[in-house]
Amino acid sequence: MSDDEALFEEVGRLVDTRADWHFEPSTTPAGSPSWCLDPGGEVRLSVNVSGGAITLYLPATDQDVVVPSVVALETWLDENDGRFR
Repeated sequence: MSDDEALFEEVGRLVDTRADWHFEPSTTPAGSPSWCLDPGGEVRLSVNVSGGAITLYLPATDQDVVVPSVVALETWLDENDGRFR
């Protein structure tokens, strides 16, 4: 297992305990799978891992947010989760 795969699994263990998150497999051969928050059926936030970085994508603003660790991701989600519901 690669470092990115292990980190992605760690991210999955975190978000899988939260409501409205699901795993979204890659739809292209070179793409990365994501964990997505989609209350009501529309993706509001996605998280993927590449090159050792955890990146959140906010579709409403077309913005990426990079966090340095799973602990930082947890903190970010705790502080911002309500904005996406």
